[in-house]
Amino acid sequence: MTVGSSSQGESRLIERIHRLARQVLPPSENVSISFGDDAAAVAPSSGHVLLISTDALVEGIHFDLDYFRPEDLGWKALAVNLSDIAAMGGKPLGFTTSLAFPKETPPKFLTRVYGGMLKLAELSGADLLGGDLCASPGTVFLDVTILGEVRPAQVCTRKAARPGDSLFVTGELGASAIGLELLRRSPGRARHFPQLAGRHLRPTPRNRVGCWLSASGCASALIDLSDGLSTDLHHLCQASRVGAVIDSDRIPLPKISPKVGSWVERPLLDYGLNGGEDYELLFTVPPGRRDQVPGRLDGVEIHEIGSIVDEPGACWLREQGRLRPLSPRGFDHFRR
Repeated sequence: MTVGSSSQGESRLIERIHRLARQVLPPSENVSISFGDDAAAVAPSSGHVLLISTDALVEGIHFDLDYFRPEDLGWKALAVNLSDIAAMGGKPLGFTTSLAFPKETPPKFLTRVYGGMLKLAELSGADLLGGDLCASPGTVFLDVTILGEVRPAQVCTRKAARPGDSLFVTGELGASAIGLELLRRSPGRARHFPQLAGRHLRPTPRNRVGCWLSASGCASALIDLSDGLSTDLHHLCQASRVGAVIDSDRIPLPKISPKVGSWVERPLLDYGLNGGEDYELLFTVPPGRRDQVPGRLDGVEIHEIGSIVDEPGACWLREQGRLRPLSPRGFDHFRR
């Protein structure tokens, strides 16, 4: 794990993280050199190619420490990267981290962040390869770069959906956005609804489902739902040069109590379409493979929600028998 300073304080923090990683993660046969040198050495399994992705979480943009515990932050930082590997049909291998934090941050905060991250790493089979620690002028910044592997013929992309394909989605959509709204309005109240708050604080990446889709050859195109169904559906359609029609009554929405329903500000369908940060998988399946998709896989329900049409870039929502244009209204960092 490389660092920008040789100060004793920094060295102690790094060693603390190393010890924690050694206690939690077993040695990996793909990793010949891990933390302790200037770079790690990772080799994919024979006949596989490397997948590489990176994502950052920035305080005030992606999270608020008023309701994110350090363990939640570490978990989510790794989860969003694992989801990118799942969306390519790959198996995670290892990851590096870059963490910036104010100088007055207690050392325990750092170990708690890595504790949450390493718990998910243990569950997913990913190895901590190293990283960097540095001071920030006032906020916390956490970036993760992840490596995965997949056989070349089994790489899943957004680009191969075709008219006539069916559209499927895993899990349920909108719970993360509802959980975030509850956390922002009343963190104490949100803790009474752990299923909703937890979907935002600690999402579950669908890596096993992604690997199955890759190995089975069922998926013609695949993407993870980080920005919201309406936006990521447009991303898939634009990459494949097709259009799509989805049915409002087939979108799997979370079951919420009347009390929670009275607290949230928007209709439930709006959260399912535009909420974002669900980290479920959206994928297309050719007509001849449609019946091979199970209704449940690895404990996760799979729902057919629509179809691909020959209208490049056009997305439609069928609601009460009528079609209306579906605009990309999910998360966009740079929308004005």
